[in-house]
Amino acid sequence: MSEIPQGGRAEARERALVSAPELSWALREVNRLSSELDVELARRLHLRLMDNMALGHVMASDTELGPAELSARLGISTGSGTELVDRLERAGHLERHRDTHDRRRVSLRASSSAMQSVIGELAPLLASLDSLAGDFSPAEQEVIARYLRAAAERIRHFIGDSGAPGSPGSKCE
Repeated sequence: MSEIPQGGRAEARERALVSAPELSWALREVNRLSSELDVELARRLHLRLMDNMALGHVMASDTELGPAELSARLGISTGSGTELVDRLERAGHLERHRDTHDRRRVSLRASSSAMQSVIGELAPLLASLDSLAGDFSPAEQEVIARYLRAAAERIRHFIGDSGAPGSPGSKCE
């Protein structure tokens, strides 16, 4: 019986199909776990997974999102997106803000209580990761950070400039 890699059976199946440096496998495991983290965070916040994903998009976006842009990022119809936004607004997680120049334009913002809840749930994990970083010298941390930032840029490039699922992506070099 062959040994199962640290990344589990999913990684073992992937390793049978492609060869990659150990660093790439470690990052792939982190990416896989981040999906599981989203599910766990939704459970802890008592949110549907799609609602948690929506809240995450609003909180992480570099630009203000309206309901239509959020729907596109989630890959759902604008009608479903409006229903989702209504639900999150009623629950106090999202706020709608009208554009002062174009009253038809609405942007979405996470409420301060929603942001506090998310950060509160993630605080123990973030503290643990900060502690882990302390296990590495400043020079090692710099190299790790450089790798992770470059990997993030490659992922951003792969999914497309808008960051939206379904947007035209291109192959990483």
